[in-house]
Amino acid sequence: MSRIPHIAVGAPWDGPELALSTAQWRRLTKVLRLRRGDAVSYTDGLGAVGTGTVLDRSLVRGEEREAPRGRELWVAAAPPANKDRQRFLVEKVAELGVARLLWLRTERGKGRVASGPKLFAWALAALEQSRGAWLMETAPELVGWGELAAPVVVCRRGGPPAPPDAATVVVGPEGGFADGEIPPDASGWDLGPTVLRVETAAVAAVARMMGAS
Repeated sequence: MSRIPHIAVGAPWDGPELALSTAQWRRLTKVLRLRRGDAVSYTDGLGAVGTGTVLDRSLVRGEEREAPRGRELWVAAAPPANKDRQRFLVEKVAELGVARLLWLRTERGKGRVASGPKLFAWALAALEQSRGAWLMETAPELVGWGELAAPVVVCRRGGPPAPPDAATVVVGPEGGFADGEIPPDASGWDLGPTVLRVETAAVAAVARMMGAS
């Protein structure tokens, strides 16, 4: 095995062992075929990470540390109508290290947000896949512009090509924003000459923004 598995175990961490859920135990022993004494890395999704060993439906805690948080970038996106595309968006921006994903209420948006348990499961899978230490926050509610952290940058044609300094990156619906919908204090950012889907634009914007931080 080229690298040890990485799993999320919720806080608080009390005692020398961490209990595993039935699903986690099945994945480690049935899918990954780990045995007692095999190494596993783990996180609480709140910055704590460690490396331990498999016991009986639990992990023996080993060396642990606090991982520093990177750039606390938010993404606000009009939810794609297709749930598979919505899942792609959640997983990919989570893997890239986005701190919070918000679902923006727009005049032309038609997608319904997936349920809270689905969003959590997608974000959790991305955390484990990316071997991260911080679980991305997301919720099934639609939010308005006033709930976004400033400064806000909107991905749209006609803006500057370079990634600007921003706390929240906004990706609109497939039909585009309605006239007058974008607040006047929001900056624009042109991602390129082609028309991107919501999830593609979100991934492209985050990758560029994180690379520039």
